[in-house]
Amino acid sequence: MRAAIPLALCVVLAHLAGRYLWFESFRHFLPERSRNRMILSFFILGALNVAFYLWIFSYPAYMIMAYKGSIVLGWIPYVLLSFYWLPRLIAQQIFVFGMQGLWLPLLHTISMFTVIHFFGGGETPEKLYMELSFYLIYFMVFLPLSAHMFRHMVPSRQLINDKAYGYYIAILPILIAFIQIPVSMDEGLWTMDKLLSRLISFTVFWAFYRYVALQARDLETEVLLKSSNEIQQKAIRFFQNNILLIQASMKRFSILRHDMRHQINVLYSLISSGKSEEALHLLRSFDEHLEKTAIHPFCLNPFVNAVLSVYITKARDAGIPVTCRVNFPDDLPQVQERLTFTLANLLENAIRVSEKQDKDKRFLRLTLQTKGRQVVLSVENYCAEPIRFDREGYPMTDEPGHGTGMTSIRHFIAYYKGYKNFSQENGVVRFEIYFTLPEERKGS
Repeated sequence: MRAAIPLALCVVLAHLAGRYLWFESFRHFLPERSRNRMILSFFILGALNVAFYLWIFSYPAYMIMAYKGSIVLGWIPYVLLSFYWLPRLIAQQIFVFGMQGLWLPLLHTISMFTVIHFFGGGETPEKLYMELSFYLIYFMVFLPLSAHMFRHMVPSRQLINDKAYGYYIAILPILIAFIQIPVSMDEGLWTMDKLLSRLISFTVFWAFYRYVALQARDLETEVLLKSSNEIQQKAIRFFQNNILLIQASMKRFSILRHDMRHQINVLYSLISSGKSEEALHLLRSFDEHLEKTAIHPFCLNPFVNAVLSVYITKARDAGIPVTCRVNFPDDLPQVQERLTFTLANLLENAIRVSEKQDKDKRFLRLTLQTKGRQVVLSVENYCAEPIRFDREGYPMTDEPGHGTGMTSIRHFIAYYKGYKNFSQENGVVRFEIYFTLPEERKGS
């Protein structure tokens, strides 16, 4: 019974360690409001398992099989509980569980090698306890590496959900892990020849890990190309819309000019007749009509002004009150093109989100200020739904077809070595970007 207590505790700690890797993989997909309850549920399950393992380890004749069964199959209740807390991304979770089934046995194999080398002549309960102890030590030693790998282990939606063969890829690692179960569940204790065959799992693990990593890199390239195409289409659209605004203003002015001669004759007649009040009323009316034909520039920079004219008009047409504070130089050829695309993406996202909110809570606040070579760009709007952010602090979305605009913003910030602060507080979403203008080249 004395050997059963440390064995039971070590087995449960080993399973909880596996849950930590799962948590690292799906941290940004888990609702924050339920994380504490989720962690508590895993510990409660662990406490129940301690009692169960104390019972099965109390029979010395079955200790080896009980130990192997607890290692090979004891993770299943934790996996089912993981599905409960994250009912989405089932295929991705299956893939990650399979990768754990390839990675963690490698640590067990290393700890078994250690026990055979240093404690080959010990008693069976002592060997089992030492194997689990070394496993936990190696888990902590390799934790920085394993945590890094599993943070990037979740396959993309494009690989799993959007491909006909995606679910087959998802189950491959766990199928390979299951194939090893009969070898792991033989009646005897480990020997060197059996352990050497287990090292093949690391080769399979590394192949799958590199596959996911390379696919993610290819996906990023694909998204960048798609983002570039969208940027070009947006550029054409908002310059076309800007031209339409100018044409509409010119049309209104043409109509006003047509009526101008008649208005002047009426005004001359009123003044000649001494009807000053009527003349003043006509002048005020004339001024109001002139105001309707004007296009007020938001910025002296024609590229930035074209974007602002289109999207601010679009926001106001959608019933979104707009506050705009802009101070940006009129000619910065090295920055203005990239900045306009970033600004267009931020404003388009803000307008799309604001249109879904209650009318009394809609607003859009834009700030673009330049002081010396320092630039700050800030866009604020209201969003009642909580926004999920990835590990780099960028908003995440599960909606197909979205995300390319944020990729463009991400690369703009990286290109200019800028600083960003994307946050949500009391429903107010704030996207802030700080960057430094490049120095002008001499002779340019």
